[in-house]
Amino acid sequence: MPGSVTSGSGSTLTWSSTDATSCTSSGGWSGTRPISGTYSTGALSASTTYTLACTGAGGTTSASTTVSVSTGGGRIYGLEWDGQGTQRRMLYWSNPFPIYDATYVFKVYPRKKPEGSVYPNGYYTTFFWGNNGNFRWSDYDYLWGVNTYYGAHPYPWYPPNGPGQWEISVYAEDYVTGTEVVWDRWYTQAFRAWRESSSVTHHEFYYDLPDTSKVIRTTVNDPRWAAINPPSPAIVVGQAPNHNGVSWGGYPGWEEFNGIIRGIQIYSGLLSVNDILSEINSPQSTDAGRNFMWYLNVNPRPTDVTDKKAGGTPRNPAWDGSPAREWSQAQ
Repeated sequence: MPGSVTSGSGSTLTWSSTDATSCTSSGGWSGTRPISGTYSTGALSASTTYTLACTGAGGTTSASTTVSVSTGGGRIYGLEWDGQGTQRRMLYWSNPFPIYDATYVFKVYPRKKPEGSVYPNGYYTTFFWGNNGNFRWSDYDYLWGVNTYYGAHPYPWYPPNGPGQWEISVYAEDYVTGTEVVWDRWYTQAFRAWRESSSVTHHEFYYDLPDTSKVIRTTVNDPRWAAINPPSPAIVVGQAPNHNGVSWGGYPGWEEFNGIIRGIQIYSGLLSVNDILSEINSPQSTDAGRNFMWYLNVNPRPTDVTDKKAGGTPRNPAWDGSPAREWSQAQ
């Protein structure tokens, strides 16, 4: 197995034991293992230690190995938006998996909207699952035609130009932290969305991991909510969709993120918080991560946003308009 890989690549573990009756793994992997076999780590973004303990008549013996991860050329990469919203540069996936269940992981570096912006509204878009077109597309009068979407990002409370607060956007409501975002710093974030029943859906936004106390939660109890797909379902990142030459909510300036987005991990199923914390350091290192990984690119570049996950159908996004700018940093 390679003992050192570049970020976004993986390694294969191989082991065998003599006179063992059972083996258990821990560290970067977990669970019961056969007494001999191979294991694909999936894409790695951080150095990870794998431990295997095998038990037989003579007792238990354990061994560990560490796969070191370098960032390739000593740099990490990301996608940068300036928040001005003067041109189209939205990253999107058309016809994604159903809206529930899902888990999203991002690393974001938000900046405050610049003074004197060409389009000075304070709306941001980190990501949405919703209609790639008009935000108000349904005849669901109770919610003013807004249905089947969710997102998480800074929100200008009170809108449209109040101080940005971390929020869950769902059910035509904005659920915020109550305090302004601390700008100009990195956040590792995860958004979980799942359906309990035909009437009940849950949403959780961990906006500053690994601190799991920094979370917004909201539940929708309504059988009409997310019961039908929008006309053009999509996951969008960095900007809001285009509707007749303005953002999907009707605002000029495309509701563009201001800052950097990287570390993108999208799962077409619900991961536990513990699995998320493991996946952040080592994508596809958990059973749930391997089973549900839908898209992975921890070091996206404007010229390379292709899916880097290990195995499965590639889920490559596209740019609407021009690509975002490239951001990089030496490590």
